[in-house]
Amino acid sequence: MNVKFAEILFPIPVNQTFTYFIPETFNNKIEIGFRVIVNFGKNKLYTGIVIGLHNSVPSFTVKPILEFLDSKPFVDSHQLAFIKWISDYYCCPLGDVLKAAIPDNLLACSETRIYFNKNFSDEISLSEKELQVINYVKANKDTNIQDIRKFLRIQNPIHILNLLESKEIINIGQKIINDFKPKYKKTVFFDIKSIENNIFEYENIVKKNGKQNDILNFLIEISQNNNCNVDVTEIVKKCQISSETLKILQKKQFLTINDTEISRIENFESIDFQTKKLQLSDYQNISYLKINNSFNKKIPVLLHGVTSSGKTEIYIQLIKNVLAENKSALFLLPEIALTTQMISRLKQYFGNDIAVFHSKYPVSSRAEIYQEILNNNRKVVLGVRSAIFLPFQNLGLIIVDEEHEQTYKQQDPAPRYNARDIALVLAKIHNANVILGSATPSIESYFNATSNKYNLVELTQRFGNVKLPEIIVANMKDAYRRRTMISHFHPILIESIKTVLGKNEQIILFQNRRGYSQYLECKICGWVPFCEKCNVSLTFHKRENKLLCHYCGKEYTIVEKCKNCGETDFSFKGLGTEKIEGDLQAILKNAKIKRLDADSATSRTAYEKILTDFENHDIDILVGTQMITKGLDFQNVSLVGILNADNLLNMPDFRAFEKAFQMMMQVSGRAGRRENQGKVIVQTFEPENQIIKFLVAQDYQSFYFSEIQNREKFNYPPFSRFIVIKLKAKNEDLLFKTAFSLANILKQKLGNRVKGPEEPVINKINNLFFLNVYIRIEKNLSLQKTKLLLLEECHSLCKKFKDVKTEIDVDII
Repeated sequence: MNVKFAEILFPIPVNQTFTYFIPETFNNKIEIGFRVIVNFGKNKLYTGIVIGLHNSVPSFTVKPILEFLDSKPFVDSHQLAFIKWISDYYCCPLGDVLKAAIPDNLLACSETRIYFNKNFSDEISLSEKELQVINYVKANKDTNIQDIRKFLRIQNPIHILNLLESKEIINIGQKIINDFKPKYKKTVFFDIKSIENNIFEYENIVKKNGKQNDILNFLIEISQNNNCNVDVTEIVKKCQISSETLKILQKKQFLTINDTEISRIENFESIDFQTKKLQLSDYQNISYLKINNSFNKKIPVLLHGVTSSGKTEIYIQLIKNVLAENKSALFLLPEIALTTQMISRLKQYFGNDIAVFHSKYPVSSRAEIYQEILNNNRKVVLGVRSAIFLPFQNLGLIIVDEEHEQTYKQQDPAPRYNARDIALVLAKIHNANVILGSATPSIESYFNATSNKYNLVELTQRFGNVKLPEIIVANMKDAYRRRTMISHFHPILIESIKTVLGKNEQIILFQNRRGYSQYLECKICGWVPFCEKCNVSLTFHKRENKLLCHYCGKEYTIVEKCKNCGETDFSFKGLGTEKIEGDLQAILKNAKIKRLDADSATSRTAYEKILTDFENHDIDILVGTQMITKGLDFQNVSLVGILNADNLLNMPDFRAFEKAFQMMMQVSGRAGRRENQGKVIVQTFEPENQIIKFLVAQDYQSFYFSEIQNREKFNYPPFSRFIVIKLKAKNEDLLFKTAFSLANILKQKLGNRVKGPEEPVINKINNLFFLNVYIRIEKNLSLQKTKLLLLEECHSLCKKFKDVKTEIDVDII
């Protein structure tokens, strides 16, 4: 029986599908998971995914499907189940999940374009704004509504455009703006027979012995008396000619210039990857056998291994196993930066079976990787959280390395998922295995392991029996009292740095704040310059000599006069990586010092260069933010300095101690990873702090038991689920009115589980004010019913207060 109707999901923020009818010419050709192009709205073209087929005649008029793009499902049943689960659990529209799951140019859409009608000649009366629009459209042959609104400052140009179209002065059409296009390069095809077929012309070229002869000699040499395809750029460079000379030889029928499709995906061919042997130590092998035992029972594993214990080697062996079964593997990392070092290790074993996927790649590269995975051409994916949406074929293993990292949690835009958590769901859908790895597991994961939800496997020794680093506390309060501080550095740290440099070894210094100074302060009245758009002080960046808002990105010139008292004397407060770099260079004039933070690593290339330079010992001291704490492996680092432990410990967050302990333990683990024991200096004003003591002892278990008792006492996760409703609006009074109204309604239905509304630490960003309503739900309460209630009340409220936007964030980090 022919199916007549399709339910189509679009990558737009709505939680519904749209019904279209299937033309007779498409009967039995369209399946669930196919991409189709349809008219959406008045004229706009959209690509959507078919997620249902039926013969139920709707009560409204439906439009036809215009075109289908696939010969097999582009989104398979596993992906659809995964998308629906994420939408349901994270209170997020299905369309938002689809948009996150598939690269934009694989779901192309059209944009309204405005063109001047050259045939128009009548002289008619026009308003000033109409004339403005006409002149702009004439000058800009391919423009859109957004450009007209922006450059002519017309708030609503659609009415004017419709009038001009009715007068036949302009034409309004649709243009596909983001469809995927293959990449091409110019190549030359050369066949040795072309010489024989054109021997007289060839002899003339040889006699002249010019550039044409150079090209033919080069092609004859590399073709080895056969035929060959060569990049035009290679020929131009080798023979030092222009492309015009090649065109002349093409006219003489010696060669053909072609557009050859090429891949955007990085090539990881390795000569010896098939014979590369992996040798696990005795301790690693014991852990590996325990993991396999759990995998046989389909039980997730938490691998708790101290830093440099060799977790990666175990991961590699597990990947080898699934590839031997003709299955695929997903290897998740918390940061794009970590892919650089990890790929250099994995490619030795898996070569071109690997694909790297993250947001720093252009959208066309991501689209190509998506299609490679869909066609099962790559079986090992290394990526960050977004890689979890790829169309895996026969997925056998998911590795979540550094599983404790907050960066696995998506913040904006929706869906606000945690890749670590949904990895378990994806594994269940595929009947695959999951391993979570960390030297400092999250409290939730360790709780799950001790509650037998996961199997706990531990690696307590470093590879090669290298000792864990010695951690020394530098008492800042005492040093300031004795006046022995050297700039912002404790004398113990400075002496240790000098000793390490004398041994030609390297140092990492950790300060989790970029910029030069946290803020400027008037010495007379204490006034501090704030961002005009955000309720946050401006950070001073010395190299650019500017003040910068780290929330909206707005730049300001340096304040010369206090706006409060008119004085001109300011002091720099707080300590950023840029100031540390400068102050340290003044103390250690011959040392090669660089920064690794969001200001210095502005691109993937810049980041990789800094890491490569440090690995090659072109840098002695690397100063960085949390970017340097995560999983990096350097052979020659023997000293790590933590410059301000107290900032990490005193954050207003129930997870502050957990985050601080994890970050400091992780950065400590960068020291002494090969033969000699490393050293870590922790600068703190609170040497007796319990977390500092756990850190010095490198005692995760004691830290965990202390933290879990507090979580249970105050009913924080993992003993409850934590949801926040974030409300934002430009009008602060309206926001407060709306937030209190929502909180009161929820308190009537959920009681004291609801807290707030409360202002976040930064309550205004980019001219939007923020308020949060917190909901803590016991594990025995229905999470599904609670989320449905929250969705219903937020939806009802948004109808009443249209200028207030709400976001629901489930399992906040």
